[in-house]
Amino acid sequence: MTGLQTFWTWIFGLSVVLFFLVEVVVVFGGARDIGDMLRSLLKHAEQEKGKADSDR
Repeated sequence: MTGLQTFWTWIFGLSVVLFFLVEVVVVFGGARDIGDMLRSLLKHAEQEKGKADSDR
């Protein structure tokens, strides 16, 4: 390989690794956010159920 080919091969490899790292952060962060949202929705549903029961 010429020097230019080697350079661009390393640049491409580095970009693949950095993209993978970003993907990992996004996936784990998104999963945590979805879990927080579901916990919040369940808590709200329990509060609404308790409010409805006390109104009877």
